[in-house]
Amino acid sequence: MKATETHRVQYGNSTIAFTLQYSDRKTLGMEVHPDSRVVVKAPHNTPLETIITRVTQRGRWITKQQKQFAQYAPTLPAFEYVAGESYGYLGRQYRLEIIENKQEKIRLWQGKLEVSIPNPENRKQIENLVKRWYREKAQQIYLERYKHCTQIVTQQGITHQGGFELRTMEKRWGSCTKEGKIILNPMLVIAPKDCIDYVIIHELCHILIYNHSPSFYQLLATIIPDWQKRQDYLNNHISLHKGSTC
Repeated sequence: MKATETHRVQYGNSTIAFTLQYSDRKTLGMEVHPDSRVVVKAPHNTPLETIITRVTQRGRWITKQQKQFAQYAPTLPAFEYVAGESYGYLGRQYRLEIIENKQEKIRLWQGKLEVSIPNPENRKQIENLVKRWYREKAQQIYLERYKHCTQIVTQQGITHQGGFELRTMEKRWGSCTKEGKIILNPMLVIAPKDCIDYVIIHELCHILIYNHSPSFYQLLATIIPDWQKRQDYLNNHISLHKGSTC
């Protein structure tokens, strides 16, 4: 295989960037990845003009796939870590309460996210405590849901034993690499468990079908008939503010 090349074509008001790979194959193929990358695989000696023409002809399909992936992306909150601020956890909202205490501690208590800290004015320390709490809770909840979801998808011939990785992502709740690594956003733990299951199963479905084709959604609907309802809830009912978090 030759080294990959990067090219761009104009489709309407959009510019489609694609990675071109030559290989020992008979037909030209295109892939749109979950991170919106476009990969074109072509037989050796295929003229570049022919490839560009084909990409342009498939422009509508490519941009549609990219938009579908983009719709699956959250806008994450920018917290100030001050008393009274609202924080989500498993579909409910909790007000941040800051208590002066010699011992650092954080817990959900009587409808509040209670942070005990020696210096209540130290926002950075509060931020570190809250971020660590979210990651610990995410690890705990996701492990429970991952075990549940991997059992469900085996009925459709999907097996996955690699666990998952926590990674802060500004534009995604979850991701699945080409190698099958499942990556989950720690902040997904703000959503109800059925939405967490939806994201995990969505990514597990990419083990079999690494795109958002009709076949992918047919597979997803077979496992979660109400997947659209869960996706809509993530998009419309999880109150998020623009910015970055843990």
